[in-house]
Amino acid sequence: MALLASLVVACHHDGDVEELQGGVREAAIVLNVEGGSLGVETRASDIEDNEVESAIRHLDIMIFEDAEDDADKHLFYHQRATTASASGAVRLGVDIDDIVLGAKYWVYVVANSTLDVSTYANVGSVESLFDLEEELHNSHLTGLGLQNTPSHFLMDGCAYMGASEPVQAAAIVIAEEKITDTVELNVRLRRAAAKVVVKLIAGEAIEFTNGIEDATPGYYVRNAPYVTRVMNDGVVRQSEHLETTHESMTPYYKWIADEHGKVTAVEITLYLLSHIWQTNDSFSYATNLLVDIPALYSTEIDDTIVVKPHPNNYYQVPMSRDFMFQRNHYYEVTAIVHAPGAEDFSEPVIIGDLKYSVHPWAEHRVDIGGEDGPEYLKVNLDELKMYNTDVDSTSLLFSSSSPVTITVADSYYIDKFGIRQNISASTYRISGTTDDGAISGNITVHSTLPTNNTIRYFTLIVTNETGQQEMVLVEQFPLVYVVNVLGHYSYRDDFKSGSNAPTTIYNQGSSIGSVSLGRWSAATGCWSYSYSASPGGFWTSKVVRETYPSTHYNASYRGRSDIDYYGYYSSGWGDSNVQLRYSGAQDPGNARMYHVRITATSEDYNLGVPRLTSDPNVDFEFTDPGDDNANLVSPSFMIASRLGFVNSNNFGAADTQTKRLSLSRDHCAYYVEVADDGTVYDDWRLPTASELRIIMQLQGTSSQSADAIDYLLNADYYYSASGPVFNPKNDSNVSESRADEDSWAIRCIRDAY
Repeated sequence: MALLASLVVACHHDGDVEELQGGVREAAIVLNVEGGSLGVETRASDIEDNEVESAIRHLDIMIFEDAEDDADKHLFYHQRATTASASGAVRLGVDIDDIVLGAKYWVYVVANSTLDVSTYANVGSVESLFDLEEELHNSHLTGLGLQNTPSHFLMDGCAYMGASEPVQAAAIVIAEEKITDTVELNVRLRRAAAKVVVKLIAGEAIEFTNGIEDATPGYYVRNAPYVTRVMNDGVVRQSEHLETTHESMTPYYKWIADEHGKVTAVEITLYLLSHIWQTNDSFSYATNLLVDIPALYSTEIDDTIVVKPHPNNYYQVPMSRDFMFQRNHYYEVTAIVHAPGAEDFSEPVIIGDLKYSVHPWAEHRVDIGGEDGPEYLKVNLDELKMYNTDVDSTSLLFSSSSPVTITVADSYYIDKFGIRQNISASTYRISGTTDDGAISGNITVHSTLPTNNTIRYFTLIVTNETGQQEMVLVEQFPLVYVVNVLGHYSYRDDFKSGSNAPTTIYNQGSSIGSVSLGRWSAATGCWSYSYSASPGGFWTSKVVRETYPSTHYNASYRGRSDIDYYGYYSSGWGDSNVQLRYSGAQDPGNARMYHVRITATSEDYNLGVPRLTSDPNVDFEFTDPGDDNANLVSPSFMIASRLGFVNSNNFGAADTQTKRLSLSRDHCAYYVEVADDGTVYDDWRLPTASELRIIMQLQGTSSQSADAIDYLLNADYYYSASGPVFNPKNDSNVSESRADEDSWAIRCIRDAY
């Protein structure tokens, strides 16, 4: 009797309305609804359980005859249902005797449409149904019960028979023979809107607060679409119907506080209609959240911490990395806010470094008929970078259908010869954790800071109870870290005559392989040089003949390279008789360029790109020799490999500091090194004195190896832009007072960004 009392169904069939108030016939067609709860009322004051997201006010159920074209699939039956049985089933009022046995039908269902019932009763064909559009202004506030906002979510689906929904919607045979019992149809409803949750976390210098006088926290959406198609045809379109909403403060704007009551974040939930804006004029169509978060900002002025209130504090949040919102998808956007916003809403501060995730909107889905819920696992990032920190508890977010466990795999670093060196996760306390039993939230990543100037790599494997897995590659960067690039060959771009291209291993050019000192001009402070084809002089082009694999039986050879000089010799007159000539330089040697990145200034140097200067007597810029420049260290620089080695024994004529500095400056300006991947590096310069000292500090010694950078500098002195710098790690193991100033060398570097 309770079931009978709940079945009050309004049916449209040939314009007549039939109310079922008496006994229920045994033969009937019943529609089971998944994805919504028919008859659940919207409770704007109690949105925490999100019942509003699955509430159904009414259903429009349409049966179409099958045909080859959508235009020929004519409407056979329509019914608007407003209540259902306790199990979520809707009894259709269609006369079962009108169902053609063996015939195929399309059964489409629309929930919560604001269109008049007559629109669906007279829709005519499937083609017309899929052309229907609805206007839903202020859709971002759906379910709050506010004036001029949707009270329920527009949903749609195509009915099917059997336990599993087909991958692609299809026509169904309702009856093969005369219906004498209940025929069950199933439909899974999906929302026309996307759900977007934006979480902004307060950084160290920011404190979010709603306690500032005259503060008016709120939010609005710029370029919010307000027109959508009733049915989902799988196409995401650019909407021409966009509105900028009024600023409001609603229950969807939440202050998140810690156990002490301090506000640590603001979370805003929005619902947005399908829209894409990756076009030539994407800015005009981009959908953004603008949010006002009153805050206190702390800054240091004259060694005193000053806290300034910001009652109007506007930020702009780009809410989709993929420039679109898809129907029935769930978007999560997270960022840490480090600085104040704008006082004027028309010029908000755009928040960068956003973390995005997107997956089908499955949360709070109601599955009718006792079936298990969906099985899913999603982590918002597949790569995480940790810079100079041993804990990250905010970047990784997960959502799962069941609790998760997190394990660590593949912990390693890449050493100075490009060899992977595995490490123990337990030794460095590497882990990923979340709250016990949680099915969503943050993953806290922990790993002690690397102390060997390399990037540490490890993989977190997140697994839930039903076996779904997600993997996150974590890269952990110390304050100073070094990576390396394998070189292939070197040359100088002055190895040419006239307009010819320089001579390289792959281009005979002017057949120049080496350079020697020519004449010194005291008037200009410059050298002239002489060039030859064969190896010799103070510098000769070099090439990697072979690089030994990481599996080589001799561990001291792994990652190293056999290096040859290369030049040319002539077996007769004319360039046609010039042939390539090799001679051994170093077997095995180090053909790797090292890339050093530094993220903070030290008491020993200042971080900044060193200044370049020029001289009318040369055609290139070079590192300024000034004392202030000498203390600068580029935050990102590369060091030339052994392919740039200079033979200082052939510098006899360079017998003063001025001459040596000119020679060193010229060599770096003309030096070119080509990496194994084909990248050409031709913008080298002399290092500053502080940059040389950084290299000396990072490298190992002749007897004690370092993980990140090889023993590069072994001479007593190296030339910086401002003169020679003593090398305390010299091969002779002598102090500066006993060092031989004639034992000096050149090592070029380049700024790398």
